Amino acid sequence: MASFCSLIVAGAALLRSGDPVYAGFCALEVLLVGARLAEWRSRSSRVRSDPEYVPSIGPSVTLSVLWCVLQGAMAFVMMSSGDLVLCVLSATLTMAILGPICARNYAAPRFAFLLVLLCDLPFVAGAVASGEPWLAVIVVLTPPFLIGAMQIIRSFGHSIVLTLEAEAKALHLAEHDSLTGILNRHGMDRALSQITPTGERQMALLSIDLDGFKQVNDRHGHGAGDVLLTMVAERLGRELRAEDLLARMGGDEFMAIVRDMTPEHVAPLVDRLVETISHDPYRVGELAVRVGASIGFACLPEDAASAAELRLRADDALYTAKGEGKGVGRRYRGTLQTAECGASANDAQQLLLD
Repeated sequence: MASFCSLIVAGAALLRSGDPVYAGFCALEVLLVGARLAEWRSRSSRVRSDPEYVPSIGPSVTLSVLWCVLQGAMAFVMMSSGDLVLCVLSATLTMAILGPICARNYAAPRFAFLLVLLCDLPFVAGAVASGEPWLAVIVVLTPPFLIGAMQIIRSFGHSIVLTLEAEAKALHLAEHDSLTGILNRHGMDRALSQITPTGERQMALLSIDLDGFKQVNDRHGHGAGDVLLTMVAERLGRELRAEDLLARMGGDEFMAIVRDMTPEHVAPLVDRLVETISHDPYRVGELAVRVGASIGFACLPEDAASAAELRLRADDALYTAKGEGKGVGRRYRGTLQTAECGASANDAQQLLLD
């Protein structure tokens, strides 16, 4: 809309003055409008076709700066002409532009203020260059105007930051376990829903259930159980990598997503997790308690065709591990012939290849 208004004003100035410079302004305006529309359509098309694509703001920022430079240049030429009609048109256009600039760019306060300066300062310079003494009043008005514009930008910017922080906090609370600080069931479900299986993507899903936790909880109380769950989550987090995901699914059940790891490397990791959880006792106040862990896991794309199927098969493997005496890790097998993590290297490799 601002480009449309700018074209109308430039066209009126061309008809009134006959100065070819305004024809140049019209041509540049059309060129920038075309570039901005092309960039917008390209970005929108890419976002629709690729949900994981994060567009760069570089092209949009560059075109915005160039457009404001063009508006400033036209304002300077019109104001310095001394023509009353052109001065009124220029002032009207400049004021009409500055409001939307503040309203649309307040999320980036310094950038918004730069755009305001690019449009306003040439307008003021043109008023001074016009030779009309009374237009010098604009110079006096400019500092308070700019201060007011910056206050508006900062106020709106602060409001949106507070809003985004509140939304981020609410989302974090909704997707993270309040006890351990790791993901909760909802957060893990959301993470799994965003995983699109491909032939190149390798990952494993681990279902982890604590052995002996109920006895600790019943004997020493829920407070001791809560502390124990927090310490177990800390041990698991230290063994997993930053790119992996860990969640408490409820009670003493945990789940982990291990990214970019082949099945041959997942089995030793599961073995380490079982050892990490069960090897050393946990200090809960003056108590020293022990728990073990049973883990079932399944790999993508070897064991499942989707994230939902992967989760079901990891749970099946966990039930197998619990049924075989607990304290072990098992990989899903369609024939229920599961891989034991504690087996020898050669046996484990052969089982994984079966």
